[in-house]
Amino acid sequence: MKKQMMALAAVGAIALLSACGTDTTTDSGSSTDETPAGATNLQVCAKYFDGGEQSVAQRVTDELEFDMAALTDDQSNAMRSTNIQLEAILRLAGPEDTNLVISKIKTPFQMADDIADETGSEIDTTGVTEAVAELQTICDNAGYTAS
Repeated sequence: MKKQMMALAAVGAIALLSACGTDTTTDSGSSTDETPAGATNLQVCAKYFDGGEQSVAQRVTDELEFDMAALTDDQSNAMRSTNIQLEAILRLAGPEDTNLVISKIKTPFQMADDIADETGSEIDTTGVTEAVAELQTICDNAGYTAS
């Protein structure tokens, strides 16, 4: 189980790094003044929902069922890994409304991370279910269909 958690954390870190990498130089090597456009809602939705049983969406659903007042070490590690994956999705720099919803979903996972780091004391899941439903609506309106 520990190897699986480490692998998931590594995947999240790779996703985070790949989402951050953007080439802003021209052929002559000079820097451009343009800011990268960021991801579309379809790209954000794919990162969140694609992957079946291992998708971020499924992990969020499963992990929100944990007893937040008594997380085991494995549950805490799972939530920390999901937090990394949600952070990677946020770094896609998608549309502001989508990022706000992802931020709401991410909140209890960040709180779990804070508790593990001994900088937090509780996990509040208020509003996460509604945020997940809101993200689903955004994705449906964008024409996203799970692959």
